[in-house]
Amino acid sequence: MQPATQRPSKPLPTQPLSGVLGAEVIGTDLRDLIKQGDCTSLLDALAAHSVVVIRDQTLTASEFVELARLMGELEWHVLDQYRMKDQPEIYVISNIVENGKPIGNPKDGFGWHTDQAYLAKPTAYTLLYGVETPAEGADTLFVSTQGAYERLQAEFRQSLRGLRTIQSYLYMREGNSAYRKNNAVTTELRQDQRDRVPDVTHPLVRTNPTNGRASLYLGGDSLASIEGLEETEARALIDKLVAHTLNNDFVYSHKWQPRDVVIWDNRGTMHTATDYDRDRYRRHIWRTSVRGEVPY
Repeated sequence: MQPATQRPSKPLPTQPLSGVLGAEVIGTDLRDLIKQGDCTSLLDALAAHSVVVIRDQTLTASEFVELARLMGELEWHVLDQYRMKDQPEIYVISNIVENGKPIGNPKDGFGWHTDQAYLAKPTAYTLLYGVETPAEGADTLFVSTQGAYERLQAEFRQSLRGLRTIQSYLYMREGNSAYRKNNAVTTELRQDQRDRVPDVTHPLVRTNPTNGRASLYLGGDSLASIEGLEETEARALIDKLVAHTLNNDFVYSHKWQPRDVVIWDNRGTMHTATDYDRDRYRRHIWRTSVRGEVPY
């Protein structure tokens, strides 16, 4: 299903969450948008703020999926063992163990990244629903890759156009030691999972079709190299751009409350999970993803 565009939609009331990106949507029940079958106002808020937070929502699994469907075509996570059994469009992130088995991925999303940049049509929007959230810790950090690009000197910005990055899920899972450590990777991919994620290339500078802004499209942990550059040259450029992007001036830290819905546009942001006391707190998050376009 394509996003609804058949009628005008009133802007959602918002208040900024930082000076760089992010806005909280005030006084809105997402079930109303679902009933109307129209999320144009939500997409408009994302185009303006890149990250939106809607607090104190009460959604069933099917309603959460339907909200995502209104935003576009859903994509299913390659780690199918962590999909919700009765609603497989939802990927579960959880430290809860039942009958001796984790009910979701116990450690996921650590390390700066853009969701599923290793796909030919990478994720446009990610939606998270905080079913259970720790009272402290477990913040999600967001950085504006649009703001980072716009702060580069004009001549340097121009030199980046035309470069293409090599994005690789296999590199991330098997060759990126920091990713494996941060996300406690202990299981190997099945062959059918490996077959789903061949390496792809994307422009280092991409345009967001919703607002026309250019951004650094680094991908994060899946960024294996840059086409046409020697490995040392590619890594030096990557490190320079990442260090610039992660300047605190561009970062918003989201402190979770139970029943938060957080949605972001991956085409102009990167994000990372942060840790919490797993022995003291339970964390249970639902995630859905909306497929984007071929980056340009």
